[in-house]
Formats: sequence, C-alpha cells, structure tokens
Amino acid sequence: MKSSSSCQALVALWLILCFVTFARAQDEPLFNELTKTFKKDYLSLGVLFQSVADFQIERSFSGNNGFNISNMRINLSGELDNGFGYLFKTNVINSPAILDAKMYYRVSLGFTVDVGQFKSPFSAEFLIGAGSIDFVNRSQVVTALVPGRQIGVQARGWTSQKTLSYAVGVFNGNSFRDNNNDNGDFLTSGRLALYPKIFDAGKASDRLEIGLNMAISNDDRANLGGGFLSAFEGKRTLLGGDFRLTRDKLLLSGEAIYARLKFGDNQTIKPTGFHATAGYMITKKSQLLLRWDSFTPDRLRPDSRLLILGYNLWPTKVTELQVNYIISTDNSSIDHHQLLVNAQMNF
Repeated sequence: MKSSSSCQALVALWLILCFVTFARAQDEPLFNELTKTFKKDYLSLGVLFQSVADFQIERSFSGNNGFNISNMRINLSGELDNGFGYLFKTNVINSPAILDAKMYYRVSLGFTVDVGQFKSPFSAEFLIGAGSIDFVNRSQVVTALVPGRQIGVQARGWTSQKTLSYAVGVFNGNSFRDNNNDNGDFLTSGRLALYPKIFDAGKASDRLEIGLNMAISNDDRANLGGGFLSAFEGKRTLLGGDFRLTRDKLLLSGEAIYARLKFGDNQTIKPTGFHATAGYMITKKSQLLLRWDSFTPDRLRPDSRLLILGYNLWPTKVTELQVNYIISTDNSSIDHHQLLVNAQMNF
C-alpha cells in the first residue's frame, strides 16, 4: 500500500505541474515566427514530444506504474519542383528509428505515387498522426490488426470536388524491421473514403468521413500488432469500415475491423473488434470524450472490453494535455482502473 500511495502522490504532483505550466501558457507571440521559419512548402520541420504517466493500484494491464517518453519524433517534409516531394520521419527513442522514408510524385489532385516506407492505407484512426489522435493510445483492434507501416509503392488521389479519396498500395507485408521482403508475396492494401457534402460550407470543422478498408497478404513470418501475433505464417485477410463526424462542438466516430488468419496447417482464426467514440468541446480549448473499445482475439488471448473516459486540453497551438481513465468491464474493481496522462508538444 505504501508503494501505491507513493505512485498516487507522484501522479497527482505530475498532473498539478502540467496544469499549472499549461495554465500559464496564455500568449503565443512566437508561434507565427516559428511557422514562418520552419514551415515552408519546400522544407517543413516538425517535432512531436509525448511524455506519459501510467498508473494502476493493482496492475492488470501490461507494463508497470511510472513515467515514460512515448514519442520523440522529428520529421522533414516538403514538395519541390514539378510535383516531386518527400517525407522523412524518425522516432529517436525507438529502434529502428526510421518511421517514414518516402518520396512521391504528384501528377495531379487525382493521382499521386508514393514509394518507400510509410503507413499502409487502412483504418482512419491509424492514418491520423500520433499527435492528433483522440485518446492517449489508439484502440485495441487498430493496434492489433492494422498492417501498419510498410515498405512498398502506393497510388492515391482525390476527386475534383474532394468528396472521394482513394489509396491502394503493394507492400512487402512484414512491416519495416527487416529492410526486405520475407517471401515472394506481397501485401495489398486499399482504402476508399467518402466525404458527403451534408453541411454548409461556412464551417471547415463540420465534416463527415466514411471509409472502407481492405488488405490481403500471404505471410511467412509477419509480426502482427506489435506482439499480438508473432511470426505468422499463412494467409491474412482484413476488412474494415469507419466513420468520423464533427459538427460544431460534437464528435462521433467508430470503426470495426474483421480479420481472417489462415495458418499453414489450415487452422483459421477470426479476430474482430470495434470502437465507438462520442466527444464534446466544453470550451474552445477543452474536450470531454467517452469511448467503448472492444476486441475479440478468437482464442489467442482473452476478450477485452474497455470503457474509456477522456479529457483533452489544448493550452496553446502546440501543446496538449490528455487524461484517460480506463475501466475494464471484465475486471471492473477500482484497483484495476487505469489512469493515463499524456503531456505533449507537437508542431
């Protein structure tokens, strides 16, 4: 109990320091200067720093009580003459450190070709940058099943009115830790997203996105979901759908993913999951969130259903504080509730 009390006191102190620091950050006279200096069409420098506090009275989730630096990312991007552009992103606390390393050729609004290492086109939540997701972590099903970053080639584009976007790519399929393919087969992944014009054009934040996702591959030793399934050999089929609605102060979003994993011995499992989120901006710089997060791994591990309460605060244009309170409905005693706090700087 002494250790738990110490952890509680440390987390409380850390929260107070974050709130006090952010509360003092009122004026932003240097933000425009930063933008002018580091955000050019031909060269843009970006930084994402995230420090997370993680606490449970009695641990039931993976990890330990304490603090960590979850991200320290630096990215360079830009577009040069005749439609050629680039994106390089690194996370200096991970190995391998390279996250994205791609070049692209933009023929027109409707057709761009990407080559290199980057996010495969699957799942709206996965394609949102780490500094802009609604909660401290992405949902369980997205973390476990989405193909993630891959090495390959992709075509993408928009219709002229920007009411429909597409992306389809062919990739090695074994993530990016090995800088080559693990077999002679490929992962094919694609996403189609619809943006119906159901709101007046006056407010840019009012938007509806509806997406469909598909991926298929034959794998020899693919690692799925950062430890969800290691060295998978067999045929992988993924189907998914998602939506995201923002209207004035309201946010509604959801996503479902179905996987069919057929092993070499013909054994088949079908992990599935979904998440549903509602959010409301209580002030211009703060938001309340509620999420239901469900994942059924189909015999690989126990089912998991989480209720997540969230609070987001944006003191400035480059800082954010996220507080998540997580309740597992399978073990809902207060000793197993989890508190996550993320303090970040992102520009």
